Amino acid sequence: MLAASVVFSLFFLGVHYLAGPALFGERLEALIVSLISWSLAFSLLSYTASTLTQESLAGLLEQLALTRPGLLGIVLVRAVLSLFQISLLIVPVVLAILLTSGARLELNSAAFLPLGALALSSLGLGLILGGLVLVYKRVDQLMGLLQFLLLGIFLVRFESLAWPWNILGYCLPLTPSVMTLRLLLGEGSVDVDGQFLFLLNWINTAVYLSFGVMFFKSALRKARKLGTLGIY
Repeated sequence: MLAASVVFSLFFLGVHYLAGPALFGERLEALIVSLISWSLAFSLLSYTASTLTQESLAGLLEQLALTRPGLLGIVLVRAVLSLFQISLLIVPVVLAILLTSGARLELNSAAFLPLGALALSSLGLGLILGGLVLVYKRVDQLMGLLQFLLLGIFLVRFESLAWPWNILGYCLPLTPSVMTLRLLLGEGSVDVDGQFLFLLNWINTAVYLSFGVMFFKSALRKARKLGTLGIY
């Protein structure tokens, strides 16, 4: 939490010093929402993979798979609990970003809907990474690559691009949630297109969450078939 606050604060202070506050202009709020969404999403999706990696090192995966709720049930319950923990840690980071950058976000109760969709989509990606951990044990390099890939995707404003590039934003994971959050927290209003974006947001979330669950189950079956679940 402290490291994230310092990094974001130094980033905005450095930009203001070098280029002045007019560099971002009206795009400042959109940038803030993108950075906050990226920090929250990556923390959630990396939690599952990192936890399973640690338990693979300790040789606990086979024991967890033999429990009554099963490995998938344990992972889902822990993911929900981690959501509350990470959300509490994100709050001071958000306050530090707002104080440093001088941005003002439009607080809106409707923002909880895309935030929930962002969390569920992150869980779906986390299950995909978790499935890779069950089979290949180590995905550290992949997580590092995914971190910067998500940051690049989140910083692109697909809603302002022309066709067909804006369609890409509806298909990529997590991006509809970020687009909706930028609309709500940055502009504070939702038009007809914004309401349509809400629907696409949850369709995107359902697709990636379902795929994540199926991928994790398939990876678990493969690890059991190969007899490598309890082997690091």
